[in-house]
Amino acid sequence: MNITERATDKSWPRRHPRTIVCYTLSMSMHDDFSVVVKNRADPPRPWRWEIYRAGRRSPIAHSKEFFATVSEANRAGNTALRRMLSEYP
Repeated sequence: MNITERATDKSWPRRHPRTIVCYTLSMSMHDDFSVVVKNRADPPRPWRWEIYRAGRRSPIAHSKEFFATVSEANRAGNTALRRMLSEYP
């Protein structure tokens, strides 16, 4: 299923309603990794990023700190993913 089909398929992905998925599409050699932002705490700073690898149910990394907004957490998660992938070319 490609990205366009996913966008039109209402049943995909089936996730908890407090989960916001931010896929990383620009990693050509590492497209089996994704950054997911999840609401894991109470306000005012409930958001945390998690990095997943295809085929795994649990994250391979996550933020130790929590963020006030989804975009803040997503930016930090993408930075962490780029840093992690640069260590393993």
